[in-house]
Amino acid sequence: MMGIFRLDPEVYRRHKDEVLQLANSFQRIDRRGLSDAEIAEKLGLSERVVTEIRCVAERDCYSLDEWEKAIEFKDRACREWAALALKRPDLKRDADG
Repeated sequence: MMGIFRLDPEVYRRHKDEVLQLANSFQRIDRRGLSDAEIAEKLGLSERVVTEIRCVAERDCYSLDEWEKAIEFKDRACREWAALALKRPDLKRDADG
């Protein structure tokens, strides 16, 4: 059973930007993002706190429309890859469906 985890709003405000930057929440090719455990060690926080900060902050940064566009993009990319890799054009859907 999972309990309720409460994140102190001040801790969130204080560490949000740095957690997002270190986690590579916005994809970059110049360096890899750190894991939640690595960020926790660097900032002196627990891994659970870092995970909560990252998850909430990522949701705060993007509108629901952006999340839906990302899901559609990933779904289309996966289907195109599967169709090509498995030589199964029937796996690729058109833009409407």
